[in-house]
Amino acid sequence: MVALLVLMIRIGQEAPDFTLPGAAAGTIETHGLSEYTDRGWAVVLVFYPFDFHPACTDQWCSLRDADWLTLLDDVVVLGLGSDSAYTHREYADKHNIQFPLLSDTDGQVSQAYGVLTEEFENHRDVPRRATFVVDADRIIQFAWSARSPDEQPDLGALRKATNCRDDECAIDESEEPV
Repeated sequence: MVALLVLMIRIGQEAPDFTLPGAAAGTIETHGLSEYTDRGWAVVLVFYPFDFHPACTDQWCSLRDADWLTLLDDVVVLGLGSDSAYTHREYADKHNIQFPLLSDTDGQVSQAYGVLTEEFENHRDVPRRATFVVDADRIIQFAWSARSPDEQPDLGALRKATNCRDDECAIDESEEPV
């Protein structure tokens, strides 16, 4: 078997569309990228390997506590992880996370965005921690990927990118892993 290296999607590229099952507000439903972008909304995509992983929990709690994310009418945050929608529901309930957490159990969406890892803490084919902002035209305006387990995205840069309506404020904080 030959491993195919897929680079992380970059600023200015079109975001691949997807529809996945997920947990939100205690229910399990499907959510899709175009469901929100077609309404004219910006979408913050947060890829993470596992529910209940300490670094992922730190990231979700900081996003949960970022009041500006919940005050914007035209921005939605979608989490994409490798766990099932049922595990996502338990995780969201435990940590009071109101954002939809979607199940990319086969890794196809993570692979399309170039954030699928071959191995993470002895688990295969899970997404690495990465965050993107997709504008209403489905163009990437912000791209960030964790370089270390304790690194978190710059929330100020993320906030700026959610207000983007043109290329002037596009931010790329990614670095391909070595």
